[in-house]
Amino acid sequence: MTMNSVLRKAALGASLTILMAGFALAQSAPPAPAPAAPAMTQRQMMEACRAEVSRELRGPERRDALRQCVEKKRESAGLDRREDRRAGREARRSEHRAQMQECRREFAEQKLTEKERRDAVEGCLAKKDPHFAKMVECRKQSEEKKLEHGSRAFHKAMRDCMGPRRG
Repeated sequence: MTMNSVLRKAALGASLTILMAGFALAQSAPPAPAPAAPAMTQRQMMEACRAEVSRELRGPERRDALRQCVEKKRESAGLDRREDRRAGREARRSEHRAQMQECRREFAEQKLTEKERRDAVEGCLAKKDPHFAKMVECRKQSEEKKLEHGSRAFHKAMRDCMGPRRG
C-alpha cells in the first residue's frame, strides 16, 4: 500500500466519522420550532440598518456596524443566528459530499468516458438530492439561453429559477 492511498483512506475514515457524529448530534437535538413569516426581509433589514448606522463610519468599521445591526434585527425577528446558519450550511455540504462519494464509488469500476461518468454521477446525485436536481435543471435552462457562466445575467437567472433559498 502506498502512502498516498493510506492518507486517502485515513481522510475518508475521518470524514465519515465526523459525518456520523453530526448525524447523531442532529438526531439527539429536539426539532426547532418553525419560524413565523419574517416581518422584514433580509434586504429590508439591511436598508433599515443603512439608515441607522452613522454615515461617518467608513470601511471595516461601517461593515461591522452594519453586520451587527442586521444580526440584532434577525435575532429580534426570531430568525436563525449567523452561527446557526453557518452550521446548517456545513452540515448540508458534508451530506452532499457523502452522497457524491457514494455516487462516485457506484460508477468507479465501470468503463465510462469522463463525460459519461460525470453525467452518471450528476444523475445519481439528482436522484438523492431534489435541491441539486433543481439546480442542474436551472443551470441547463440558463445555458440554453446562452448566458455566460459567472455573469450577472447567469446568476440572476439561476436565483429566479431556484426560488427562495433553503436553510
